[in-house]
Amino acid sequence: ARKRKAEILAILSKFKDKPKKGLLLAQKSGVVGQKPIEVAEWFQSEDRLNKAALGEYLGDPDPFNLEVMYAYVDGLNFTGKHFVDALRLFLDGFRLPGEAQKIDRLMEKFAARYCECNPTTQEDNVFENADTAYVLAYSIIMLTSDLHNTN
Repeated sequence: ARKRKAEILAILSKFKDKPKKGLLLAQKSGVVGQKPIEVAEWFQSEDRLNKAALGEYLGDPDPFNLEVMYAYVDGLNFTGKHFVDALRLFLDGFRLPGEAQKIDRLMEKFAARYCECNPTTQEDNVFENADTAYVLAYSIIMLTSDLHNTN
């Protein structure tokens, strides 16, 4: 048990510095499976993962990373949630990466998932489509960033 705990701590440390290598180590150790859905579920359940490193991993354009990110977001249930509450839930698990393209990918998937969970048939859903939700989500992120960054 002590050896396994040390192994997990080594994985978490490696993930913090190099997320892809940390994940590979976790997979080789049998901590997580090879499928994107298995990785996504591990990301959601392992609360000791570094949130900034997780955000970098989820925002990466590599095809496997994208599949993991889609599975990760699809694992979140936004049904009946107000938009801002859903956005908070989404951002609770990781820290947004610094690169605009990575943020863009994440916000696009968030908006699509939000609209999937809250179709326009519900009277309190104000979004005609995911594009509208995306623009609002991205705007909220940018405005919040401007508000909290002094430089």
